[in-house]
Order: sequence, then C-alpha cells, then structure tokens
Amino acid sequence: MRAYADTLMAAFADHAPDVVPELIELNPSPMNGVWGQRIQTVLMPSRAWLQRNRKPDLWHVLDGSRAYIARALAQAPVAITAHDIIPWLQANGRFPGSPPIGRAAARLWRRNGREMRRAARLICVSECTARDASQEFGCERENLQVVPNPLRPGMATRAREAMARERHSGVVLHVGNNGFYKNREGVLRIYARLDGNHAQRLLMAGPAPTEELLRLVHALGLAGRVEWHGDPDDDALASLYRRASVLLFPSIYEGFGWPVLEAMALGLPVIVSDRGSLAEVVGNAGACLPLNDEAGFVSAVNRILGSPETAIDLSKRGLARAGEFGAAIFARRMHEAYSAAIATHQGTGT
Repeated sequence: MRAYADTLMAAFADHAPDVVPELIELNPSPMNGVWGQRIQTVLMPSRAWLQRNRKPDLWHVLDGSRAYIARALAQAPVAITAHDIIPWLQANGRFPGSPPIGRAAARLWRRNGREMRRAARLICVSECTARDASQEFGCERENLQVVPNPLRPGMATRAREAMARERHSGVVLHVGNNGFYKNREGVLRIYARLDGNHAQRLLMAGPAPTEELLRLVHALGLAGRVEWHGDPDDDALASLYRRASVLLFPSIYEGFGWPVLEAMALGLPVIVSDRGSLAEVVGNAGACLPLNDEAGFVSAVNRILGSPETAIDLSKRGLARAGEFGAAIFARRMHEAYSAAIATHQGTGT
C-alpha cells in the first residue's frame, strides 16, 4: 500500500496539478505478529474518527482491506480502492485447498464489502476485481471505476535505463510472497521439469522461503539451482528483471499483478496463468496458460529459453504493452473517479 500511495501522489504531482492530495497514515508504526495486527485493526476506525475535523473534498481509502474505516470519516464523500478481495473469496470456497481464514477475518471482510457498496466511488485496479466486487458484495457497476495501476515511480525510472545489459541465458525469475495464491510451489515444480540444457538457475524474489518450500526444493532435486533474494529493493529487483531470461508467474489469483507489468517494462518476457487479472495485464504480449497446465508452462518456458527469436519478439511486445499503463493515464482516470465520487455525493444531498 505504501507503493500504491507513492505512485498515486507522484502521478498527481506530475499529471494532475489541480488535485492537491494529503497522505494521512493511520498506521504509521505497524505492529508485528498476529496480535499486533489484530490490535491495529481494532484501533484503525478510532484513528480515522480523529480526522473528522478535516474537511476535504474527498476521502480516498487506498486499501480495500481497510474499507471498514470509511464509516468513521465525515464531511466528504469516500472513494475506496479495491486491489483484490482474496480473503473473502478464500472464505467462500473460491480456492479449494487454500488455508482457511478465521471468523474474525470473515466478519471484517463482510464489513469491507458493505463499505465498498456504500462508497461514493469504488476504484478497482482491474476488471477482474470489479467483477468480484460486484458479484460478491453487490456493488453497483455504475458506481465502479476500473483504474489499472501504472509502473511504480522507482521502477519507471529504472525501466528507462538500458534494458538487457545484465541479461543472462537460462535464468528463470519469480517475484512474489509466500501467500498460497502466489503459487511458489508450482514455480518450483515447473522449473524442475525444464530442459536442463537451457534452464540454468531459478531466482525467487520475495520473503524468505518457508520450511515447506525448502523441503520441496530438496525433494525435487533442485538444491544449488535456486537462489532466494529476500525482499529486494527497487535497484536489486530491477537488476533481477534485467538478469533473467523469463518471468514465470503461475499465480492462482491476482488482483492486478505488478511484477508482470514491471517485467514487461524492463524487456523481460513473461509467462502467466489465466487466473484473476493476469490476462488483462499481459494482453497479447506474453503466454497466458491454464493454471493446471504445468506441462504447458514447461513447454512455454523451454521455448523462450531455447529460442532467442521468441524471446526478442516477446520482449518487444511486452515493452509496447507496458507503455499502455502510463502514469498520465492513471492520473486522468483517477481524476475522473474523484470527480464522479464528488458528483454522486452532491447528487444525493449528503
């Protein structure tokens, strides 16, 4: 959410100077651990209530998982950004075999859904998220606005630098956390089946691996062939995008999929699953395969690793596709969403 906030503020500064945003952090010092997170959840509405003396033209709740604070805000209409509603989908059986969520989390997401439905404008980062919000929470489509994410400012700067100066052959990259929906296990399984003459190394960028992932590495005979890059900063992440030969991204679900956009912007071919929003982001610039078709993923990765012509073609298409997600377009669409929220609020006489 910090990245989203920074991206929004930079886009307005560069492309919509008539919007004067002020970022208010209701959780400036995050607590660690389950109980720390629960305490923060309980405190957030009261922290929002303390802002009631402000009189903005619009409140914008940047994180849909915190939509429940909207009831504590006053004096202006509220817009909410929904990035995804994964926990709610998880609680309602969308992802068979996924870890269960607790009753408290389910109740919280029921409240989030109610506030998304009441918002003057619900801003969704993809058509996929908009469909989910409409179907699951009853949000009216005319009150939804899809505003896809642009490149984050730091990555946009690095994308303008030389693309392939560090590109190595036979390097497969995945960027993601340990959440079930990122499918890190699937990445390892697919990589283990690749042609060893071409697939030299797998780079896994994100949090430290779980014990289960480390056991799977050994069970698949991948010891010594997998590099774990713990939560890289933008410089390190851009270097990984430039170093790799292909981004392998077989997610079970994505509300948007920022790493895919970043990879394309840095000239890296991408192979993704057909779940969630990924087909929207990739368009015709990369391979988009059924999640359960691991043999298809293996074939697609082998084709890119073994054919420089294929890799060059996908790199060019990815660069062109990434150019469609510019900060200027993002700022204009967000400006439209704000204007619509204010007009809706005024039209109701509230």
